[in-house]
Amino acid sequence: MEPKRQRETRRPACPSNDSNQATHNLNDIAYTRIKDDIISCALQPGEEVSEGLLVARYGMSKAPIRSAMMRLRQEGLVVSRGRQGNAVSPVTLRDIQEIFQLRLVLEVTAVRLAAGKVDAARLRALNEAAHAAYPADDRAGQAAYLRANRAFHRYVAESTGNQRLVTLVVGLMEQHERIVHLGLAMQRREHEYHHFHDDLVTALIEADGERAAQLTESALRGSQRKVMEALTDSATQVSLGRMDLEP
Repeated sequence: MEPKRQRETRRPACPSNDSNQATHNLNDIAYTRIKDDIISCALQPGEEVSEGLLVARYGMSKAPIRSAMMRLRQEGLVVSRGRQGNAVSPVTLRDIQEIFQLRLVLEVTAVRLAAGKVDAARLRALNEAAHAAYPADDRAGQAAYLRANRAFHRYVAESTGNQRLVTLVVGLMEQHERIVHLGLAMQRREHEYHHFHDDLVTALIEADGERAAQLTESALRGSQRKVMEALTDSATQVSLGRMDLEP
């Protein structure tokens, strides 16, 4: 008598690593594209960003769009309106004040810690990239400058060796860029947002932390004044009321 054959049980196929990687990549692509458009104000503060609108805008399926929106809500760049869907987070004068307050604390600390620890050649190269000129009405050039400026500040923060500090500085720089783009879009006269870091580069290379801190504080306060000048002319679109400009 033949022994009974054991019944084969088929296990459900597990997704391949390639499939998981492809999904992960699509999620990252959707997140990056939507975030870049929020920061550059291509998607403006307060604008509705429904799932259907984003699927059509970016030509992507719902899954990566949903993943991206979840991350952007966590970062505070998108807000939920319940049944009405999602919207790009608004920008208020309080937001601007708080961002500059935090930048004054974190970046002044960062340059003190980074002084004497930077790679001179790399820092000079990043500074050179931020020197590129652009016409006043060249939005693409302005965006490129702001990205180069962010890369410069990111490297300074990375030179501290404190990864948590890097994460905070980069997040603030991204929020700052959105405010600057908003100011450029609303301005009725020319404003110059181009900041040169030549003296700061020298101080960091020469390990002069106090000089680097003074330069950073001065630049941040000047930047805040320029941003506020550009935005207060359109305060009804941006703010609920006037606020003290000094942090």
